[in-house]
Amino acid sequence: MGMNVKNLSRRKLLGGIGAGALLAGLASPALAFRALEGDTLPFRRDAPQLMLHYNENSLGMSPLATESARLAVKNKANRYADDAIAELRSMIAADHGVPTDQVMLGNGSTGVIRAVVTAAAQVNAAVIEPDPTFGDVQRYAKAEGMAVVTVPVGKGFVTDINAMRAKAEATPGPLLINICNPNNPTGTIVDQAALRDWITSAPPTHLFLIDEAYYDYAVNSDGYASLAADVAAGRENIVVARTFSKIYGMAGMRVGYGIAAPETAKRINPFAATYNLSAAGVAAAITSLKDKTYYGKSLASNARGKAILIDALDRLDLGYIPSHTNFLLHRIGSDLASYQRRMKENNILVGRRMTSEDGWNRLSIGTPAEMTEFVRTLDAFRNRGWV
Repeated sequence: MGMNVKNLSRRKLLGGIGAGALLAGLASPALAFRALEGDTLPFRRDAPQLMLHYNENSLGMSPLATESARLAVKNKANRYADDAIAELRSMIAADHGVPTDQVMLGNGSTGVIRAVVTAAAQVNAAVIEPDPTFGDVQRYAKAEGMAVVTVPVGKGFVTDINAMRAKAEATPGPLLINICNPNNPTGTIVDQAALRDWITSAPPTHLFLIDEAYYDYAVNSDGYASLAADVAAGRENIVVARTFSKIYGMAGMRVGYGIAAPETAKRINPFAATYNLSAAGVAAAITSLKDKTYYGKSLASNARGKAILIDALDRLDLGYIPSHTNFLLHRIGSDLASYQRRMKENNILVGRRMTSEDGWNRLSIGTPAEMTEFVRTLDAFRNRGWV
C-alpha cells in the first residue's frame, strides 16, 4: 500500500543492545546502572500519568459545564431528565435546521451508531466499511449477525471511496455504509466530491452512516465538509453522528446525537435513547453548546499540542500522517509492543495496534504541557536508540 507520509526520509533504525554491548556494560557503570534500572527514565519516575491512548480531551470540560453537571446531580439526580433532554434536543435541532423528531440521542455517538446498526439489521443489511476505522459498527453488526465487508484504505491511509463504491455496487441487497470522516485511527478526510457523487447515485437500499465525531477539529480544513446540511435538505440515505466526547471534553459523560431526514429518523429513533441519558451529562451538554469561549480554547489547545508533537516528529525524522483530529498516526522507529511497554513503564499510555503494518502508533493530543512532557520522553527514547 502506497503511503503519502509526511517526512518520508528515514534514519537507519538502531537495534537493541546486543550481547557485546551488554558485556561492555559490565565495564561501564552507566550502562550497568541502566540495565539494572530498566526502562524508566529518571525524570518520569513518579511523574503524573499521561493518558494519550483513547483520543480523550485532556483539557476537560468547560468549567461552566462542570458546574451545570454538579448542580444537576445536587438538585435533579433523583428525577428523570425529560425536560433537559427536550431542551438539548431542541438546541441540536435548531443548530442543524431540522425538526426535533429528526434528532436521535445516545450515550455518546456510539449509542447512536448502535441504534443505526440495529435498524439496519431489521432489513438484513450488510455493512461495508474501510479498514482500519472505528470498530463499533463492526462490533455491533457482528452481534446482530450481519455480514461485514472491509475495504483497505488507500494511499496515505485515506479512505478509498472509489474502492468502497465498487464493492457496494457488487454487493446485492441492503447495505449500511460506514464512513468515519475524519477517520479514526488515521486522522484523514475523504474525497468529498467522490463521496457526494456516490451518495447521490446510490439506490435507496444503501444507507450511509457518516460518523463525524471529530468534525470540530476538521471543519476548517481544506477539502472537508460535513454532510449535516444534506440531511437538513431532506436526503434520506444519510445519518450523521456527532459526540460531545471530543471537543467538549465529555467522554465520561456519554452524550452524543445523530440527525437524519424524516423517514430515516423514524426507522432509527425507536432504537435510540429517549430518557436514557443522565441529568449530569445532559446539563453539561447544554452548557457546552452555549460556552463558545471554551469551545475556542479547546480548539486552540489541541492545535498547540499537535504543533508541539509535529515539530518533534519532524526533528526526529519520524514520519506521520497529516491529521484533522485530536490524534496523530505516526512512525515510532521500532515495534509497537516494545514501544508501548516502555512508554507504560514511564507512566505514558499510547495507542494500541491499529494498522496491519507494525511500527505505527496512534497518539492522542494532550494539553500543550502534556505534549511537551511527551516530547521530552520521546527525545530520551531516541537517545537510548528506542525510536
